[in-house]
Amino acid sequence: MKKYMVWLISALMAVSMIACSNAQKKDTKDQAQITTAAKENATQTEAAKTTSKKEKKKDKKKSQKSKKNSKKTKSSTAKKKETSTTTAKKKKVKKKKTKEKTTKNTKETTKTTTASKNESTVQTAENQTTEAKQEQSCEFLISCKTVLSNKSALQSNYQVPAGGKIYEKKMEFEEGDTVMDVLKRTGVDIDISKGYVAGIDGLYEFDCGKNSGWMYRVNGKFPNYMAGKCKLHDGDKVEWLYTCVRGDL
Repeated sequence: MKKYMVWLISALMAVSMIACSNAQKKDTKDQAQITTAAKENATQTEAAKTTSKKEKKKDKKKSQKSKKNSKKTKSSTAKKKETSTTTAKKKKVKKKKTKEKTTKNTKETTKTTTASKNESTVQTAENQTTEAKQEQSCEFLISCKTVLSNKSALQSNYQVPAGGKIYEKKMEFEEGDTVMDVLKRTGVDIDISKGYVAGIDGLYEFDCGKNSGWMYRVNGKFPNYMAGKCKLHDGDKVEWLYTCVRGDL
């Protein structure tokens, strides 16, 4: 019995010792696992710190780059603004110069156009005046018909034309022309003394009596002033007539 008790106690002690040993081993393993986990955590923490530092450095570099880029952008924007301002000023100056040139050219063109219009108006007026002058005419007659009835009194060798008609034609004249002006353009020989017609076609005053001589008549009336002052009008009828005695015309 005593042997059995001793054996049992021994067995219990052995079992206890084994259990203690296993517990110690387990604690050792747990401690090793904890240590390993702590190391891993520390490594991860350091890695995280290192990564965080790297990221901070990167962020810092990015921030610095961003600031530099921002400064460059601002500088570029300022330069662009200055350039655009300068360009705008140049454009304004150019526009002003162009406007001034355009205004000057417009004024010159207007002056030229006005001058051309004035010249055209003057030319038109001159043409119209010329046309008006060319259109004016009168019937013109030179006659010594009265001599045919007074040949016995004729004291010269003048040859009286048939019917006593020396000249007859429709004459054109310009505005302001006188009876004397048109008479000179007939081509008939005329003897004028101090504005007075003394002879036409070789027939003179007093050749057919003491009251004989040349007289002119316009539209059937005898003016009481010299032919050089009698202005003609379109359609007038002018007659130069030789009188031998009073009342024969």
